[in-house]
Amino acid sequence: NADKKTINIIQEFKYLNSSEDTLETIYFNDWANSYSNKKTPLAKRFEEEFKKTFHLAKDQERGFTKIYSIVDDKFSVINWERTPESDIIKFDLNSPLAPNESVTFLLTYQVILPPNRYTLYGYSARGEYYLKDWYITPAVYDGEWHLYSNKDLEDLYTGITNTDITFSYPDNLILVSNFENENEIKTTDTKEVNLRGDYRKSCEIILSPLSYFTKHVTDYGTIVTD
Repeated sequence: NADKKTINIIQEFKYLNSSEDTLETIYFNDWANSYSNKKTPLAKRFEEEFKKTFHLAKDQERGFTKIYSIVDDKFSVINWERTPESDIIKFDLNSPLAPNESVTFLLTYQVILPPNRYTLYGYSARGEYYLKDWYITPAVYDGEWHLYSNKDLEDLYTGITNTDITFSYPDNLILVSNFENENEIKTTDTKEVNLRGDYRKSCEIILSPLSYFTKHVTDYGTIVTD
């Protein structure tokens, strides 16, 4: 929603337990929520760097994630809670997940974007959107959980996934992404694009009313640059 600076997300996620342990809990990264208050690790880093704009901002001028529901593949509600850092979520599974078994989650939530005056990401005064770490992704487990909060170091440690995204946005904007653009459909006032990333960490998107980018196609791949 361009007027409210929000992204409404319905996300289906299949989690495969590739470890040798049976899991009763799973952790996910929700770095969009790292802007939600003045006590997150991101907010503390701003304070250390004497960036006052974030701490002086009104609550509605900070970004956050509003989760409406999380259910499993049996449509049973998943109990979840945020860690004290606010940008990591703990899922309590309804039944233990054995090695090499998988569970599917359906998440419904809304991301309220921050302005990009705190970091490089969010929305700009020129009607541009820079989206990075904007949806919920799995934390890494390899015998122990590796849980890292957003500190504006661009170092999200997340699992490698195969991801398909159907993304709708206003038709006056141009979209560029690090994912493959497989198809685009135009309607009266919106565009809908299918983005695919195989064996990737996360999807990054730039939306702009103007095109600053050039596409170079070679025998080895496609490069998009400004």
